[in-house]
Amino acid sequence: MKYLPVNLDVRDQPCLVVGGGEVGERKVKGLLECGAKVGLVSRDLTPGLAELVESKAVELLGPEYQTEHLSGVVLVFAATDDMALNSCVSREAQDQGVWVNVADRPELCRFIVPASFRRGDLTIAISTGGSSPAAAAKIRARLENEFGPEYGPFLRLMGLVRTRVLAEGRPAEENRELFFKLAESDILKSLARNDLAETEGCLIEILGPDYTLASLGFKIDREDPA
Repeated sequence: MKYLPVNLDVRDQPCLVVGGGEVGERKVKGLLECGAKVGLVSRDLTPGLAELVESKAVELLGPEYQTEHLSGVVLVFAATDDMALNSCVSREAQDQGVWVNVADRPELCRFIVPASFRRGDLTIAISTGGSSPAAAAKIRARLENEFGPEYGPFLRLMGLVRTRVLAEGRPAEENRELFFKLAESDILKSLARNDLAETEGCLIEILGPDYTLASLGFKIDREDPA
């Protein structure tokens, strides 16, 4: 099976999770992190899901799955321990043209979710096409050590720089050269050390004296590395 790698924009899009166990909780939290509107169907809920329902972050649609729950949703996760029910959700979702994922059953899926992790705007995803989720998780763990939390502030800074550079109207080839110089500079290393003076020095060396951190509106957030 060959899968098309994509990043889906599910902000404000209605999505459905069938199943209120630990797997369902992971699916719900992943959707919420991406800004989706999440409906949940389950008789029993984990404590975490119960809190999300109580806080109105998730809409509990009922204890039992009904075909009508698929109406209007863009994708659905079937994550119950009832394989007959999961198969039913898969079949009905595909009949209605709804993208569906069934936990641990790639043959019932229209999409699969890779092992992934985030560093701010950086998302690294690993897929084995469903052949070995354990191998994908092992590769992810190795890459998490290689790509540290400094990538979050680094990419946030690069986004601010890119916006200003493009607004200055340089030729595209000149912009490209500048962006590659920034990517190859010591900015990433200096941010890993929380050395903002060195970070600013690198910016000024490549882009000129107007490119201070203050002028770009950049500062280290609390979630950034100390």
